[in-house]
Amino acid sequence: MDLTYLTISQAADLISRRELSPVELAKAYFDRIRQFEPLINSYITVTEETALAAARQAEGEIQKGNYRG
Repeated sequence: MDLTYLTISQAADLISRRELSPVELAKAYFDRIRQFEPLINSYITVTEETALAAARQAEGEIQKGNYRG
């Protein structure tokens, strides 16, 4: 399944059920950016490390039972 085709509602549901991690989802989007950015040239700046750090933090909070939705 291509995670980048999930709706935000579908992704949120999978994350809340711990079937998908925020890190997995973020990595899927960055893979897609790397694949298509040379063709579409739509980003000025991609902050992958910052986004992955935030995803890791969210994942840690979810594992502690603090899902924010």
